[in-house]
Amino acid sequence: MNSRCRVNSTVVLLGPFMKHTILTALAICLGLLYSSCLWSRESSFFSNFSMRQFVEQSKSSAGLICDPAGGSGGGGMGSRVGGFGPGGTHFNSHKSDSFSCRPESTNSFDETKLFSALKLAVERALHDNGAQITDSGSTGSANFYFAYALKNVRGRVQVSGTRIGTDYYDVRANLDETGN
Repeated sequence: MNSRCRVNSTVVLLGPFMKHTILTALAICLGLLYSSCLWSRESSFFSNFSMRQFVEQSKSSAGLICDPAGGSGGGGMGSRVGGFGPGGTHFNSHKSDSFSCRPESTNSFDETKLFSALKLAVERALHDNGAQITDSGSTGSANFYFAYALKNVRGRVQVSGTRIGTDYYDVRANLDETGN
């Protein structure tokens, strides 16, 4: 007795072209997702901001000496990518930067002139980078801030100065940007 059993099964097989298309699409999606987290979202003003450069431009009007022995500076930067929303990837970034110089003499250093020149230079840099200043102010002669907007980015830069002993004057900036 010879009997045969037939099993009917349908197996869906993807052809080589379909597999390649799906893998390519998946790779592109993952690449875009990964790169959106790595690309800097900050404005060019934020990325290129240098307190040293601004102080160097303004030092002569205020009576500062920023030679290699007198100038120092530094800062830090942090970025946090928030997540995806209707406007894309959201981010928050913070950057601080400082630069110190020596006053030529106690009598010749003019803090008000320094901050007038710094304020003008920072304002010009914002405009040169296409930013619109939305708010500004100060609480004394040795500080100021600008709030600004540029495309989908909102930012704030705050600059302040402090005497360090009798030999140095430190100018510090804090920048914050958020956007998508």
